[in-house]
Amino acid sequence: MSLKAARNFYENSQPITACDFDCTGEFCVTASADESINLYNCVQGRHKKLILSKKYGVHLTRFTHRHTDIIYASTKENDTLRYLSLHDNQFIRYFEGHQKRVVSLEMSPVSDQFASGAVNEGVRLWDLRQPTFLGFINIENGRPCIAYDPSGIVLAIGLQNHDNVIKLFDIRKFDQAPFTTLNVIDNYALPSSHPRPPIQPEWTSIKFSNDGDKILVTTSGDVHYVTDAYNTDMKRRLIGHVGLNNALQLLGGEETSWTPDGRFVVGGSQDGMLNFWDIEAPLKNSMILAEGIDSRPIHTLEYHVRPTQVVRFNPAKLMMVSGCTDLVSYI
Repeated sequence: MSLKAARNFYENSQPITACDFDCTGEFCVTASADESINLYNCVQGRHKKLILSKKYGVHLTRFTHRHTDIIYASTKENDTLRYLSLHDNQFIRYFEGHQKRVVSLEMSPVSDQFASGAVNEGVRLWDLRQPTFLGFINIENGRPCIAYDPSGIVLAIGLQNHDNVIKLFDIRKFDQAPFTTLNVIDNYALPSSHPRPPIQPEWTSIKFSNDGDKILVTTSGDVHYVTDAYNTDMKRRLIGHVGLNNALQLLGGEETSWTPDGRFVVGGSQDGMLNFWDIEAPLKNSMILAEGIDSRPIHTLEYHVRPTQVVRFNPAKLMMVSGCTDLVSYI
């Protein structure tokens, strides 16, 4: 990895909590705990617009398939999802239904559908063109993590508080049972003297690689997991970073990202470091089973002095951003 910092932006007074690129990779949008939305032009390398959301708060900013429009989750007043035009700072539509804090929000990569997950409540499927939800999966306890596969046909729901499983749904049959359930068991999370299955750090997000073959499970602790997307094969335990431990604040999950080729995972850390893991590096042989699938960073970058809560690789251009209270772009 030969990425180097190209530009620093100091638009926020509190930590950046979410980040997304548009489909072309030309624009980047962020959310911050200071209740602001910031838009950046990645080609020109400049800050483009500031929008405040003081009344409703803001988290999980996500571009639609138009670089002028985003959806995001409220953090104050209610749990409504908001569809906003960045062009004129006008709301296009509201999506009401969640009664608990929304902790996951993802656009379909191929259509106007999107999915949202609320803690201790459930997952809802929506369409940008109508205000009512299309489907609902009840989850009474826990924090649902959601992700679309690259085809947009499969929606994965990670349920760490339900025996550490990822359920795969056919989006065309969302009201039916999952067609596959993956068990993500980490037998090395605690010494063998503890009850099985060992307790894992709280999951905060799941992400498919661009080839659709692997799923990255981000946790609030000192380990992330890479699993096969369609069986129970645990490929890697990613270690060597310091977990953010911010799950109680209903944050987290934005600090990891796949590179577009699916070979590397980039992740932030409590100590401000950026860590790069090579998923295809040969695994060493070891008599200790955990070491046999443990991967440590092959490269680190040090640009932040506070916890790095946001990391995102550009889907279309060779660049990356990371954020604490400042945003750094790398090329």
